[in-house]
Amino acid sequence: MGARSRVTTDKGAVVDAGADRVNLLGMTRGGLADWLTSWHQPAYRGAQVFRWMYARRVREFADMTNLPKPTRAELTCRAEVRGPRIVARAASQRDSTVKYLTEFADGQRAETVLMHDGGRAKLCLSSQVGCGQGCTFCGTAQMGLARNLTSGEMVGQLLEVEREIGAGRVSNVVFMGMGEPLANYGHLLRALDVLTSSDGVGLLPRRITVSTSGLVPMIDRYASDGVKTGLALSLNATTDDVRDRLIPSNARYRIRGVLDACHRWAEATGGRLTVEYVLLRGVNDSLKDADRLARLLRPIPCKVNLIPFNPILGASFARPEAARVAAFQKVLYDARCVATVRKTKGSDVAAACGQLQTEYLNADRAGSP
Repeated sequence: MGARSRVTTDKGAVVDAGADRVNLLGMTRGGLADWLTSWHQPAYRGAQVFRWMYARRVREFADMTNLPKPTRAELTCRAEVRGPRIVARAASQRDSTVKYLTEFADGQRAETVLMHDGGRAKLCLSSQVGCGQGCTFCGTAQMGLARNLTSGEMVGQLLEVEREIGAGRVSNVVFMGMGEPLANYGHLLRALDVLTSSDGVGLLPRRITVSTSGLVPMIDRYASDGVKTGLALSLNATTDDVRDRLIPSNARYRIRGVLDACHRWAEATGGRLTVEYVLLRGVNDSLKDADRLARLLRPIPCKVNLIPFNPILGASFARPEAARVAAFQKVLYDARCVATVRKTKGSDVAAACGQLQTEYLNADRAGSP
């Protein structure tokens, strides 16, 4: 599919240049009301269409039966509800994880991961095509950043996966797929509006977690905007020297400044920070690191998620032995720091933490058909 030039309105609608119809997917309730009143429809139609699109998961205007027939016909002429397309999938043979390759209207692609935990379906969403943060232990970073995803492309990942699985709905969402969510702030907030609205997708804010590598100004903005989702910090080091090597943005936002921003977020929202710590053998997994981590986090209401490194192509890092991971965790426990070890899921289909690095996208960039 050839790339199409696109215009994104400040309300989240995406208009394809030269196309006659506006794609409404990703628009908020207010955005829909504004758009509908621009062609002399009553503002309350926005709430009606919003509910049909997101709460009832209806795409065809003809099926929105509480709208007058002339309005439905007009909507069909003027607009569409077009989601991304799942073009490939890989199911883990070790657990119930499924990785989806999602293609957007311009041919760009990103990955989405579905995980099952008991009776819950958790979805890991991408916020960008690739990533510009350059973290050296992460496969997505090796791709670089192609572009931000729109709010509709983020929400559309969830709606498409739900259509794929057929029965049941996603209960939890983590923005821990491709990209740095807070670097795509406007579209992220519109997506969260749609996802958490009771007459939208209907997820509870506490069942959504947004991950960041530590963009201090955006963490402060997230706190001041009063967004009530969870926040996860990808910390991964206890000294600036080590973090500089792992996360290039640490040169701008030092560990102390990042943690101070997270503390402000916790105070402003009443939330409990999740600290993600990827354990790399011989790099950041010493008992001294564990002790420093406990001391760094002492003022902040938080829990630590220890993530033994998942192998990626081209990386020289290694996964610590299980005994080392357990010893690291014990130091944190002894310091009264809540710490869990993330169970690796989907590693056999490169769907585990840090492994989202689609070979399909790499092949496309190399000119493969």
